[in-house]
Amino acid sequence: MKGLYIKHLLFGLIVLLLLMPLVQSRFDFPKIKPLKGYSIPHKKPVVTFANYLNGSLQDSLNKYIEQNLGFRPDLIRLHNQFRYSLFDTVSAAGVIKGKNGYLFELNYIKAFYGLDFVGYDTLRKHIEQTVVVNDWLQKQGKHLIVFLAPGKGTYFSDYLPDGYKPDSLLPTNENTYYELLQQNHIPVISGNRLFAAVRDTCRFALFPQCGIHWSYYGLGVAFDTLLHYMNQLNGRDFVEFTMKNIVVTNDLRSPDRDLWEGLNIFSKPNDQPMPYPEFGFVRKAPDSMPSVIVVADSYYWQWFGGGYANQAFGKNDFWYYNMQIFGGDEGKEVQRQNVDILTRVLETDFIILLQTDANMSRYSFGFIPQLYDAIQKAHGFDKTAMDEIRQTMDNIRNSPDYMELIKEKAEKRNITVDEMLRLDAIWIYENKHNLQ
Repeated sequence: MKGLYIKHLLFGLIVLLLLMPLVQSRFDFPKIKPLKGYSIPHKKPVVTFANYLNGSLQDSLNKYIEQNLGFRPDLIRLHNQFRYSLFDTVSAAGVIKGKNGYLFELNYIKAFYGLDFVGYDTLRKHIEQTVVVNDWLQKQGKHLIVFLAPGKGTYFSDYLPDGYKPDSLLPTNENTYYELLQQNHIPVISGNRLFAAVRDTCRFALFPQCGIHWSYYGLGVAFDTLLHYMNQLNGRDFVEFTMKNIVVTNDLRSPDRDLWEGLNIFSKPNDQPMPYPEFGFVRKAPDSMPSVIVVADSYYWQWFGGGYANQAFGKNDFWYYNMQIFGGDEGKEVQRQNVDILTRVLETDFIILLQTDANMSRYSFGFIPQLYDAIQKAHGFDKTAMDEIRQTMDNIRNSPDYMELIKEKAEKRNITVDEMLRLDAIWIYENKHNLQ
């Protein structure tokens, strides 16, 4: 009798264990901390006769169930922790564990060793386009600055793991771009050289041990240099930037552990304390602060997302990877493809290209070639063409119905009415003369 009771008890426990994931998934109890990192959510498929016959229903259903399985985040953490603790292996895509517990992304290692070098022909073409763009901007009273943000793989090259170093020394995108930009008198700042120059005398960490972006102090060093450069190019001081009340703590802020968090494991890092300065801004010309477009990767998020861009600049837009546009005035996000690049640039005082060495294989994220093409296209319109385009714009302005349509299209694209008006007028001209 006792043995039968034990069997029933064990059977009940097994059934309970089998039901627990279903209960957790259905009622979200207990609460499970979500995983860090990017993933594509799979929606629950709708059953149709067609997807049942072609087999796609089963595939979609499997993906949905797998992604929404109860306790899935903690089961993945358990798997990742097992690999990390027993085999010293990380499970996050693209993350590499270096020496002394330093974490890197593979792209930064490739950038340091020149394993992602795009070739001299590609670099020279980009530089030639940059020279044309810079000359044109100067004629318009605008300034271009190329800021090559530092890379963690370069800064902490002593901690890179073995096995990635090539047999021979290779050229790197960052070094070659920097040299060519300097030779062609393009305003350029090298973050790698800047950080290397202050590394031995700096009292505070410029990069975190378990994060991929610069520290908040490193961010301050970089933007102090940038703001001084802008003052120099502008011929006047528009803002005074300071760092004070620096607090060094083990209570790290985002994103100083972004790589570690992406490992999705249970254990905590034994990393170094990090500095957090208080940034100060004194506007020297509050009524005439420069407007900026910053075409950048994620290295700009700390400056922009922290609200510092609004204090250091006038009107400012963040062109994230040259794909999404975020306005400093907290306006709606705009897709880059929906705006006219020439119109936006002509409304701006400074164009700043900011990207880390790991992204230099995608120089300017296509911004320079796009602006170059727009300039060439504008120059292709002679005076007669420009007069016709302007006349078309005037005709549209004088048509209330057409202007309502322009306003609707501008609102839909989340761009200005004048920008939409110019785009429509150019489209009409090109279609009329079969230029598309």
